[in-house]
Amino acid sequence: MNKKTNKIFSLLLIAIIMTSFTGCLNLSGTTKEEPVADDVVVVNNNQGVFKSIDRGKTWEHKIDVIDGSLIDGVKILSMKMDPQDNNILYLGTTANGLYRSLNGADSWEKITDENGIFSPVATIYDIAIEKGNSDIIYVATLNNGRGELLKTEDGGKSWIESHIISELNKPIYAVEIDPKSQNVIYIGTAQAGFIKSENRGKEWETVMWFEAKEEVKDILIDFWNNNGIILRLSTGLKKTIDRGKEWEDLGTEMAKSVRGVRAGAINSITMHPANPLILYITYKNLVIISRDGGNSWEKLNTITPSKTVIGTVPQIKQIGLIGDIVYYGAGNVLYKSDNAGMTWSMHDIPIKGDVRYTISDYRNSDVIYVGSFYDPPPPPPPPKKKGFF
Repeated sequence: MNKKTNKIFSLLLIAIIMTSFTGCLNLSGTTKEEPVADDVVVVNNNQGVFKSIDRGKTWEHKIDVIDGSLIDGVKILSMKMDPQDNNILYLGTTANGLYRSLNGADSWEKITDENGIFSPVATIYDIAIEKGNSDIIYVATLNNGRGELLKTEDGGKSWIESHIISELNKPIYAVEIDPKSQNVIYIGTAQAGFIKSENRGKEWETVMWFEAKEEVKDILIDFWNNNGIILRLSTGLKKTIDRGKEWEDLGTEMAKSVRGVRAGAINSITMHPANPLILYITYKNLVIISRDGGNSWEKLNTITPSKTVIGTVPQIKQIGLIGDIVYYGAGNVLYKSDNAGMTWSMHDIPIKGDVRYTISDYRNSDVIYVGSFYDPPPPPPPPKKKGFF
């Protein structure tokens, strides 16, 4: 054969071989003909929710929607478990609206709106559910191009616009219900506003406007003394002990305690559910803890590597807490401590990409949910040509 014929023959042979292998793959990455052994970790390139019922040793991909579709293509941005019923979960997504499961993630349904206010492609940054009444739910969104706090009083059948930001493309990032008074709602906005309602979102007043670039990302309220509030801003951490009359900068002290930490690059802040003085910060691949309400900080001796399996720096986006058990995901691994961070174990999660959200079942510490988020790394730049052209 001549060179041209050889080339055509080689291409046909490669196509036949690839077809024979890919034709038997399903969405989970396993073959239909052969079951996967229990100790084999199956890499799944898709996204969505994974659940473990044995503290992270094995995982199930929980992506079935009751209409027959799947949520393996959505990007999980927020997760919330109903405080009255641990089988009810909510998922906030990037540009894919809100999903709910009534059966511990075995199946999902997309939340729709009888009023047509809640866009099916809204981005959901945060979710708050009233304790004692699961029908009342608030979601912090970018909805139809505007930051809006949406509220339902009938479990998600219909929604109202509780608060709207006038400036386009400025989301509401955070919503929190006061733990001692369900009438009091706080929101944090991309306009650097920290805003409060004392009548379940009917009327609003400004607590604090920060500098223009200080977007309010997270809100923590002391459940022992609700005068104490900590905010995660896009520039650092602020604390008040008098409901916002005066503010203290916590980032300066943290930077002194743990060298190299930039307060503006913190990924998350979490308050311990049993002790509001214990705070956890995630920063890149580090977990930083305060045991005195943010006055002093120390780095936990975790075992997170400096690189993930796909060559990126692992980013710990959020941790899960129940008692002395601490969970967090970094890359495609779940790290777990049974003794408040003194020692750690690790378990592979069958994904390619990153764990972005981790929650634990408040009634069963064996059950863990993670929301995964896969952004392929950018392609390498093309090689530079030699010569003048």
